[in-house]
Amino acid sequence: MNNLIIISVIAKPGHAFVGYDLMQAIHATGMRFGAMNIFHYYLPKIGGTTPVFSLASMSEPGYFNWDKIGDFSCNGLCLFMDIEQNTAPEEIFALMVATAEQLADDLQGELRAGQNLPWNEDILKEYEDKLAAFSLSDT
Repeated sequence: MNNLIIISVIAKPGHAFVGYDLMQAIHATGMRFGAMNIFHYYLPKIGGTTPVFSLASMSEPGYFNWDKIGDFSCNGLCLFMDIEQNTAPEEIFALMVATAEQLADDLQGELRAGQNLPWNEDILKEYEDKLAAFSLSDT
């Protein structure tokens, strides 16, 4: 079973997410820059030492160069979580969806499942079913 859940925020055709506007949008979600030069979301209530989901650039090489962030641009962002790494994957998934929606609103981007499938209620249900099946198999 593939234990990775991925939601992408894609720039509209002919546009990109750029530098400081991008960083402001990411920081507004509560994510922090960290390991592997990408952003991570930590839950304060459980000590905040292990990320529950992360965010990378969809443009090569996938990470963010903090020293040159003013010149940075990308065509999309990829939020991802490993179901096995979370004790409450359904709650974390809901938080990840809310974060992706906030980024899409702030950056005027579009949500996708993985990299290509347009986000809709059927995709959301499919992901929720995958999480439920994992939770059942884990007990």
